[in-house]
Amino acid sequence: MTILGIGIDILHLPRIKHILIRHPERFLTRILTKTELQEYRVLLEKTSGKVDVDAPVRYLGARWALKEASYKAAFPHHKLTWQDVIITKKDGKPCLIIPEKDRFGIGKAHASVSHDGEYLIAQVLFEVP
Repeated sequence: MTILGIGIDILHLPRIKHILIRHPERFLTRILTKTELQEYRVLLEKTSGKVDVDAPVRYLGARWALKEASYKAAFPHHKLTWQDVIITKKDGKPCLIIPEKDRFGIGKAHASVSHDGEYLIAQVLFEVP
């Protein structure tokens, strides 16, 4: 295995909440792909009026931090944008998808997210194919 790069990002979740309050649509369409935006809206509906009202903020925070960590893992070889990386879950773990036509020489991607209270951390490792 040859490593292209490793990236890490830490995030204070109230920052995401503050940005979301100030610029909701602009923020959402900037950082989320169409698929992620649909997932976010479904999650928002499910949690409306529920105890775990912070789940949508954690969802956004995880995507933000994973995409930031992805940028750091690929840099300086490639400059990924928010829309270049799609975050999904597979077997409960974050999974990074970079569309085939835009692989940027990135092979396998590994990702991890952890959160505690108001903080969330994400780490990404990219392999060369």
